Amino acid sequence: MVLLAPLWYAMQALTQVLNTWCTELDIECNTKMTVCMTFKPKSKTRYVTDDFPNFILAGCALNFVSEFLYLGHVLNDNLNDDDDIC
Repeated sequence: MVLLAPLWYAMQALTQVLNTWCTELDIECNTKMTVCMTFKPKSKTRYVTDDFPNFILAGCALNFVSEFLYLGHVLNDNLNDDDDIC
């Protein structure tokens, strides 16, 4: 599952909704395998901070990564998908 949000507090709200439904459906999210990634805008004129508060899911802080393998495809934070091409 991938959650996308334009603002950090919107992402925290989505993780809270996910946690609520996991509790309701009696399922658990593996918070060790769940990670966060921020995408920087292509425009160099916009300032974007790299200092985000930790997102909390099921009482655990989620790690931030710059690269992640999702369904056999490497996702990275520089908006380039060439990392998994041999």
